[in-house]
Amino acid sequence: MKIRSVVAPLLVVGTAIALSLGTVSPASAAPTRVTGAAQTQATVIVPDEVGKNVGIAIDDLLAAGFRLGFKEYKDNNCSYDRWQVIRQSPAAGSSVPEGSVVTLTFAVWPAAPAQCP
Repeated sequence: MKIRSVVAPLLVVGTAIALSLGTVSPASAAPTRVTGAAQTQATVIVPDEVGKNVGIAIDDLLAAGFRLGFKEYKDNNCSYDRWQVIRQSPAAGSSVPEGSVVTLTFAVWPAAPAQCP
């Protein structure tokens, strides 16, 4: 049972990494565009994904046309929910070129025997 609870989220992250290597931009999920006279490339506003489950954040960012990067935070004190996004770069509200990489830092709990409640 414990293996399944760890493997499923890892499969989601692995799938998202594979998808982010290509261009995924459904027409129904067009990102917010910012234009200006001096700009030659369209820019988009980075959404706020901090506090969300990493799987949900992945879906949001891929739908908006972003590429993804990941960092694990080993939460040995169990301060965050498992798989919770605790940081993102660039920050929410930043204006970035379309197709930019958004790096999500998410919490992972310690392995057995020192597990979180």
